[in-house]
Amino acid sequence: MPPARRTALVTGPVTGARRPWGAPNRDLGPSGYVCEEYLVEGTATGYENGGDGLPSPDGRWTAVEIGRAPYRTRLLVVRPRERATFNGTVLVQWQNVSAGFESGRPDGDALYEGYAWVGVSAQQAGLYGLPMGTGPRGARGVGSGAPLVDADPERYGSLVHPGEPACFDIFAQAARAVGPERLGPVDPLGGLEVGRLLAVGASQSAMRLVAYANGLHGADQLFDGYLLSVWEGRAPRLDDGPVASGGVPVRVRDDLGIPVLVVNSEFEAPATARLGIADTDSFRLWEVAGTAHAPGTPIGAPDPGRWAPNPLSWAPVHEAAVGHLDRWVRDGVAPPAQRPIATEGGARAAIRRDDLGNAVGGIRLPELEVPIGEYRGLCLGTGQAPLFGGYRPFAPLRLDALYPSAADYVSRWGAAVDRLVASGALRGADAPPMRARARDVAAALG
Repeated sequence: MPPARRTALVTGPVTGARRPWGAPNRDLGPSGYVCEEYLVEGTATGYENGGDGLPSPDGRWTAVEIGRAPYRTRLLVVRPRERATFNGTVLVQWQNVSAGFESGRPDGDALYEGYAWVGVSAQQAGLYGLPMGTGPRGARGVGSGAPLVDADPERYGSLVHPGEPACFDIFAQAARAVGPERLGPVDPLGGLEVGRLLAVGASQSAMRLVAYANGLHGADQLFDGYLLSVWEGRAPRLDDGPVASGGVPVRVRDDLGIPVLVVNSEFEAPATARLGIADTDSFRLWEVAGTAHAPGTPIGAPDPGRWAPNPLSWAPVHEAAVGHLDRWVRDGVAPPAQRPIATEGGARAAIRRDDLGNAVGGIRLPELEVPIGEYRGLCLGTGQAPLFGGYRPFAPLRLDALYPSAADYVSRWGAAVDRLVASGALRGADAPPMRARARDVAAALG
């Protein structure tokens, strides 16, 4: 069994010439929010899975201690400035490092309606980058990003990570440092009265959170709920190294005793179908048809009949999911069940498609209800990675046959938005901008 709970030392807020890495891309003043960064350090325990062979696919894992070592990492805190505007819920996000550096920022509108958000740099890869056979500093970040110690050596040069088997305890200690029973002279939440912690993570981070929930949640009992996004029905072993993907097929264990809400794209639907993952009294699976694991960026207007990266995003549904999970934890009101994406083929599950080539079932954005092309969660031949999905516009003659006029199209789009709101998969506040997009899309009708 895991050892007794450990307490971390928090210092800060951290100052420096540059903004904290991953700070919001918005002016927080009008929202009444502040962004601060803190260091958190202590001794972390590393774990491995108990038992022989592969970890159990039912998620009922046992964690076995394999060592302890010192660490120092950081917390990025975005919180209400005034206590009166805080709703008591802290979203504790496992920062994503799939690209070899931390990506994603707390920019969603739902966060700024009373929540506090804490991003935890829990993984070795976020500090040092992904290994390339020459040690943890062998790979720098890609694109416009870099691991923390390279992005700002003055600010992050003192960070220390003992290796990924310790990431779960680091995350737990960080969460405890912002939880209802936090102690110490430095309070990262500025005296806010915390009522509940929700663990949040997407993609590779969702896999790590599932490993934590399956192996360590029962001993820690830190979180009141989990919000997992674009989770592929897999999780790493507890002693896996700094990999961006992989893991073993596994469900979230069914005896956590707290709510778990998953928001997936079409990309992950076959994997979860093969595992038989379905709703229960404490688990909800939402799947957004037509969306990819990560939205792609088409270059210019794609030609009819040719594949380009898929621009659709599951993010608006995730925004609604935040409030649903909070109400589920706070009031016991479960999120509405959503129709799953239809699959066929049993153990070799594949997406079932309609006559227009789009997925059947799932949460349906207006782009799927009144489509002007085919949308795929997984696609080859777009010029970008398959997880960016694919979009192939319909030919003009087909559009003319589907939609008699732009006015008809706009009307049908608006009805689709209304259905999304009624289903609970879209916040009412997000309906006007989604509805306003209809005329831009209708312009493709000529």
